[in-house]
Amino acid sequence: MTTRRRLSIVLLLIAIVAGPAAARPRAVTPLTLGGYRVFSADFHVHSATWSDGTLTPAGVLFEARRQGLDVIAITGHNQVQDGQLGRWLSTHIGGPTVLPGEELHTPNHHLIAVGIEHYVDWRLPIGAQIDEIHRQGGLAIAAHPFARYGPRFDDDSVAKLDGSEMCHPAVYWRATGGRDLERFAARAPHTLAAIGSSDFHGTGRIGLCRTYVFARDASAPAILDALRARRTVVYGESGEAYGDPALVALAAAHPELRDVAIFDEPAGWLEWVSRVCGVLGLIGLIVTVTPART
Repeated sequence: MTTRRRLSIVLLLIAIVAGPAAARPRAVTPLTLGGYRVFSADFHVHSATWSDGTLTPAGVLFEARRQGLDVIAITGHNQVQDGQLGRWLSTHIGGPTVLPGEELHTPNHHLIAVGIEHYVDWRLPIGAQIDEIHRQGGLAIAAHPFARYGPRFDDDSVAKLDGSEMCHPAVYWRATGGRDLERFAARAPHTLAAIGSSDFHGTGRIGLCRTYVFARDASAPAILDALRARRTVVYGESGEAYGDPALVALAAAHPELRDVAIFDEPAGWLEWVSRVCGVLGLIGLIVTVTPART
């Protein structure tokens, strides 16, 4: 074994150890409003296995638990393996409920599929993509439909969607980001569930712009049923609330929900050690197993 490969393995081991050590769970007090439990969810998360995140699926679970999330959807770019692996791990090492998903990543639009088991071809027309997601029992959510991507959804496709992101970390630096998301949702104001997502790739915070889901329990079927019924509340960058008006009114009595959703807590030093060592270790292993060209 070469010195470079040994170093890569050591870096990966450091990442594996540092990740759980950093995962100090956020204290969460169970909350019931309107006869439903309120669950914190992030439906747009990437990991490092076959997507372009910096945390492994296990690292994603630890970080999601640290941030007090009850539910996450791991949504690899044009693949579902990340989410399936994350779900398997969550049943063995503990963590939030994991919904396998996919981000259909195309040059013209991005679409989140939540609760699917099989890959959906990103080359299909948008309407056909949504139909296939529904055929699998999943939900289709417009991902960050800002000015570049929103107009790519025609009216028929918008009518088929189950939800749309109303808060995304990009609203913190895009001058018109929040207004773009509001304009898109206004195209179907009575049929789209309000969704907040972190679009986590490794920087920032899982759970920033989170969705509060009002469901019977944290099981995958209960969460999907709540989304279909649009029982969600999301807070924008300035604390404005989106979602079911009755639930928004109930949540207003609990300002801690808003504060947790929009406060971007920086990662601690152990999290960064885990992320940097993981990336360097993976790169090192890839380099050492790639045949040298002559």
